[in-house]
Amino acid sequence: MKVFIKPAIDFFKNLKEEVAIVFGHDCDSIASASIIYKLSKKLGLRSKLIVSFHNFEIDEKTTKKLQKFKNIVVVDIGDTPEERINRLSESKKFLLIDHHLPKNYKCAYVNPRIYNKNIYMPASYITWLIYKEFFEDDDILWIAAFGTLGDFGAKSNKNLFVILKKKYPQLIGNSRIEDRELFDKSLIGKIAKMVDSCRIFEGIKGVEYVAKIIANSKSYEDLLKDKRVNKVYKNLKRAFKNELKRVENKKIEIGEYIVYEIKGKLNLKSSLASYLPKVYPNKIIFVAQKSEEGYYEVSVRRGISRRVNLAKLVEKISKNIKAKGGGHPTAAGMRVDDLKELIEFLKNKKRKSRLLC
Repeated sequence: MKVFIKPAIDFFKNLKEEVAIVFGHDCDSIASASIIYKLSKKLGLRSKLIVSFHNFEIDEKTTKKLQKFKNIVVVDIGDTPEERINRLSESKKFLLIDHHLPKNYKCAYVNPRIYNKNIYMPASYITWLIYKEFFEDDDILWIAAFGTLGDFGAKSNKNLFVILKKKYPQLIGNSRIEDRELFDKSLIGKIAKMVDSCRIFEGIKGVEYVAKIIANSKSYEDLLKDKRVNKVYKNLKRAFKNELKRVENKKIEIGEYIVYEIKGKLNLKSSLASYLPKVYPNKIIFVAQKSEEGYYEVSVRRGISRRVNLAKLVEKISKNIKAKGGGHPTAAGMRVDDLKELIEFLKNKKRKSRLLC
């Protein structure tokens, strides 16, 4: 057993009542919540799936929902203020499973980066490790895989996909265990895109719908055959194609940086940001979209030929403008008050780089 999952093992061994499972909006969140839901059910627990209003934090609105639960498991939500988590854990049995930068949370806390700050292990992979300590993993392998792939963690956690290929070769096909190739050419990649399409087109309602299908599924066929998910996925492919055309005409190019703002209502931000690195292999890409609250959510990715640490870049930017950001070396995110301020900062950064040459 990996030492960092021990708090989760102890938590579930001592749990006997209803448990709330709180998660965000992306593939990794949906997959890890579904795995914990299946684990809880097999342990004989009553389980309730709760989507957090915000993707990266347990906001006050979600906190109110949790007051009636004695037992809470949070997966893949790493940006909640410490005092909010610590306050909740004072009166609840509270487990947090995450893979973002560790915080000083005073609860049962599973995060491999506490032990190795450079490790990249999505929440789906971590929950797979936890599940395996209790039961055979055949029924959740595909869930762990699409969630890990959704966070571009396939290459870093290759053993999961090697096992998946042996047991379910049709999900991998002839693809190499490389994130982009799996996304573009394999059935597990299609599954990840189908799941994400529900978030993009239907928001939290779509996340709730697809999470219930996966959490209660007998196999991946349940997802592939679902009429609502297939319709949404078809619409996504059409919308995505149209958005790519707009990128070419509307992007702002600042030296090594590209900034693009999505103007429509569809939340294509992270999907588009993950696709563009192969279109612009030598660039650092910022894809922004204005939220209902008025700030800009920005997904940051690097071209396939770049090796810059995006987590450090976003941290540096956030110290210089009104922004909050974090993430991983290969993928990061920001909340920016004013997109123009970000663009101006990148322009100044470019000017300074020229002076240093």
